[in-house]
Amino acid sequence: MRSLRARVAVTAVAATAAAFLLSGLVVVGTFAWEFHRPGAPAVTDHFGFLPAFAVRLGVVNLVVLALVGLAGLRLGGAALRPLVALRSGAERVASTRDLATRLPQDGGPEEVRSLAGSLNAMLERLQQSTDQTEATLQSSRRFAADVGHELRTPLTSMRANLDVLARSPTLGSDERQILADIAREQARLIGLLDGLQRLARGDAAEALPRERIDLAEVADAAVASARDRHPAATITLAAPDQVVLDGWAEGLRVLVDNLLDNAARHGRRGGQVQVTLEVDGLTARLTVDDDGPGIPIDQRQRVLERFARGAGIRAPGSGLGLALVEQQALAHGGCVSIGSAPLGGARVTVDLTIT
Repeated sequence: MRSLRARVAVTAVAATAAAFLLSGLVVVGTFAWEFHRPGAPAVTDHFGFLPAFAVRLGVVNLVVLALVGLAGLRLGGAALRPLVALRSGAERVASTRDLATRLPQDGGPEEVRSLAGSLNAMLERLQQSTDQTEATLQSSRRFAADVGHELRTPLTSMRANLDVLARSPTLGSDERQILADIAREQARLIGLLDGLQRLARGDAAEALPRERIDLAEVADAAVASARDRHPAATITLAAPDQVVLDGWAEGLRVLVDNLLDNAARHGRRGGQVQVTLEVDGLTARLTVDDDGPGIPIDQRQRVLERFARGAGIRAPGSGLGLALVEQQALAHGGCVSIGSAPLGGARVTVDLTIT
């Protein structure tokens, strides 16, 4: 039987017929016994057994209903078994995320085969779309790497030439100011180039091998490095001895470095930056507070976008810092939120899942 509808209909008909047949056998058998058993009463007295017969028939009907119900469950399970197999195949695709897996469609009723065919066609289209997206991302990463390599050499050479010119004793104050401005722009371009390359590497983070990382150790090393980059700021760290999770070491370091640079650059000059790492159940929470002007509520989501800078920001930067933070948080199954710090400035909180 090739149709699921026909299987269910036959199952219902068979169960109903079995119920009527068994009930009929009970009625006929009871009357035959009462009329033909040895020592049966006269015909006029036969109807005295009806109350007992009604009780007997009720009990038998209950037993018949129970048996028919059990049989219906078994027959219904057999009829729906192809759907169960289809569901198992769909769950396997969802758990493995392997879009190349196809659902079985060579067995079962025609409705199930048609559904399996539609799902397989959808999986094929999704696989093609995913492959095209991955190919586009690979091209973008290669382009970013090539551009980074080609631009870094002349920018580095430019920096060396600027340093040589700056040491010339014949330069006046105006010329030295111009050289300083050019050097700042060159440093900004180098920072932008580094940010773009980190973004390109971060977009491929899911394909990179993960390992057990001690986030407390990463934060400690990042804070020590930030103190060297921003000697005027007072940067403190409060963290447990260990917070171990699965992750990409370079990506987590990029996350913490950009949080610290953002707080030190956009906070109060020579101000405080407080870093707190704590564990809440299966969540590692990294919080960075500063005592600067903070981030207005209507700009807190926007500053997480690439190349976005807050209104009125004059500190140097490429607009990629918090975008890198959010990228790496998402790559590690976490999220970023921005609020107000007790110090008066901005509070950036990153929640990462401990696995």
